[in-house]
Amino acid sequence: MTPNTLRVFIADDEPLPRKSLHRLLSARSDVEIVGEAEHGGEAQSMIESLQPDVAILDIRMPERDGIEVAMTVLEQAASPPVFIFVTAFDEYAVRAFDLHAVDYLLKPIDAAQLDRALTRAAARLSAQRADADTNNLALDPALLALLETLQAERALPERFAVRDIKGGTYWVRAADIDWVDAQANYVRLHVKGQQHLIRDTMKAFVQKLPPSRYVRIHRSTIVNIDFIQRVDPHLHGEHIVTLRDGTRLRTSRSHGGALDRLMR
Repeated sequence: MTPNTLRVFIADDEPLPRKSLHRLLSARSDVEIVGEAEHGGEAQSMIESLQPDVAILDIRMPERDGIEVAMTVLEQAASPPVFIFVTAFDEYAVRAFDLHAVDYLLKPIDAAQLDRALTRAAARLSAQRADADTNNLALDPALLALLETLQAERALPERFAVRDIKGGTYWVRAADIDWVDAQANYVRLHVKGQQHLIRDTMKAFVQKLPPSRYVRIHRSTIVNIDFIQRVDPHLHGEHIVTLRDGTRLRTSRSHGGALDRLMR
């Protein structure tokens, strides 16, 4: 093993993606695979004992997921590895990764994206070692912010129960909500052209939605930022938000700051 070799650990409960990662990593002369795990609990103990340079963790695993494993290792290890996360269709996670500039691999994994992630991991590892040499070692604040974001969003409800006029109950997925407005003692969910009422306050309901995807632009309005088509300036520092279906919504000065921060 040369001094520039990356010691890499893999954790994924799915055999095919794990084998694919193993094959792609084995083709590199600058990588040594030091271990593999199928479950989060096993992954944590192996990372602590093997002390790899890089740990590639699947987000969703039995027992403990990749987020829990990374948080525990960061809290306990004197010299934690650089983490690269693997995800399939977790759009909230992908948004958080991009927001915090933390590396991830999106299934199905190909050689190009793995190469990019490992190149960035090697650069981070070099920076960490330089800090250690100057007794200035600190945990990556971007990684900690990412993990805190994902932990908070993982605890949010994935769907909301709605009662119909006949007294029955059906469910609306949180990810499908385009925008929300206040209706007296209710919040009204706008979902793919349909409307659904839930008895709740705007203040309480916005806390049940992932902050990386939804923003409160007015006392009475919450918007899914993926559904925004454009934002235009309006009077007195306000904005007009146009959604993809043509709906026009006005921000307020008191709540417009959150949208401003997202547009920077």
